[in-house]
Amino acid sequence: MGLPKDVVTVKNRLPHDCSDYRCEVASKLIVDSPELLAMWRSLERRDIGGDELWVWIFLGTAARASNLPPFHYKPAKKRRKLSNRITTLANELANELKQNELDGQLFYSDSINYHGFFIYDDFEEFMQIEIDDAQTQKVKMSLLIQKFAERATNAIDTEPIPGKAGANARAIHFVRIVADRNERKYGEPLNAVTATAANAIFGTSYQESDIVNLLNR
Repeated sequence: MGLPKDVVTVKNRLPHDCSDYRCEVASKLIVDSPELLAMWRSLERRDIGGDELWVWIFLGTAARASNLPPFHYKPAKKRRKLSNRITTLANELANELKQNELDGQLFYSDSINYHGFFIYDDFEEFMQIEIDDAQTQKVKMSLLIQKFAERATNAIDTEPIPGKAGANARAIHFVRIVADRNERKYGEPLNAVTATAANAIFGTSYQESDIVNLLNR
């Protein structure tokens, strides 16, 4: 018995130039090996959608979990340092812009001649009047910088998975994310599925018992 037909369908639909972000993990997971066949069959038994969407979703989760932003892998102390530095730099830049009257106002236009984001202060006065008459919303660049900094520091403070990662940090983060996804979707972490996927992507040799230990760290 080969790969489930939905898995084969997805494999055939992935672009040959690997422009899809799921291509790399797909090349490692959609393989006709005993372990991966068992993994896909296990997921297929739990599929209730009746189409190949479950394959796309699993590949998407695996792709994102295997390539997290770098800050996810930093120790807590370095994450705090990064968060503080971003806040400090953003505040310094925003203050310099305001104090030296270099701040600008960003707005969005969907008109025929102007489509996209523009800086209000760069337009001639007659255009600014038209923009104002249209009651176009504008936001100060200094405020935008600080908002982006807040967004970044919030991600740094809340996104990384709790617990020590230790060696194989990327594989361990992957395991925790995929197991959590399985728990929420299927009501169980599917330790065998999680182990098989991690082994195929990272070259690890996890067993089901290893997944249990990693999740309990």
